[in-house]
Amino acid sequence: MKRFALACALLTGAAFAQTPSAQPLTVLNVATGSKGGTYATMYKNLGDVCTSASWLRERQTSGSVESVDLLLSNQVSLAFVQLDVLKARDQIDGDARAKGIRTLLALHQEELHLIAKKPTKNFFGRLSGVTSYSQLAGKKLGAWGGSVVTANVLRAKAGVSFQVVSFPTREAALSALSAGTVDAVLAAVGQPADWVKALDAQQYSLLPLDIDPSKIKDFYQKAKLIYPQFGASVDTYSVQSLLVTRDFKTPEKRAQLLKYQACARNKLTRLQEDEGMHPKWNDVTFKSAGWPDYK
Repeated sequence: MKRFALACALLTGAAFAQTPSAQPLTVLNVATGSKGGTYATMYKNLGDVCTSASWLRERQTSGSVESVDLLLSNQVSLAFVQLDVLKARDQIDGDARAKGIRTLLALHQEELHLIAKKPTKNFFGRLSGVTSYSQLAGKKLGAWGGSVVTANVLRAKAGVSFQVVSFPTREAALSALSAGTVDAVLAAVGQPADWVKALDAQQYSLLPLDIDPSKIKDFYQKAKLIYPQFGASVDTYSVQSLLVTRDFKTPEKRAQLLKYQACARNKLTRLQEDEGMHPKWNDVTFKSAGWPDYK
């Protein structure tokens, strides 16, 4: 009798071991951008509410350009990116691989932050510095990550000629601005950005992007920056952000990605209302946003 009970127990254990629920989840590597940025925070938020959908492993990058490169080289399965970077890769660079990228989740708008040191008066009382985008003519504009692409698109479309200076990190660009090596820096980031809030409003200004909307309507839409420490709201533009993947065909990979997609959509209310979630979730609808969807 004891032998029979032991045999039954072993058979039962083997059956449970072969059930799908016992299979370990495949890790999904996600390119998020710089540490402390909007993408990194939203990645963490998604992982908090969708832990049953898949395992996620973060890979920090310098921004959308590197994130797209990692996705196309099959080093990550998902990437947070700006739509203008994808359009530039496809339409300007002519990279055919971009057509294989798909939108898993359409996210929020990323506002363009144009930052400069406050103008100063010289010995003769003349102001030195820039106070708007149109005054960048002949100047140096620093950027990093996907914002380098944004700066080049604006330069090509908006009719103001300036030199784009690329930096490897946000810290390097801000150091150059502080030292006067560049006249301003441009960053596409969802507001409110913690690092922008940490800037000294006595030393720096947020500048308006005084650009004719018709010149850049295919890439950007009008927006406003609101940071109380900098005073009144500032006119700017924004670019759509996306969580993208490749057009994977294997059944297992497809099932995992679609399950994760469904979880995020079903948990949107939690992402918008749970304390500690990034405020940009309140701008998210998950509606299609100008790039083919993953289905």
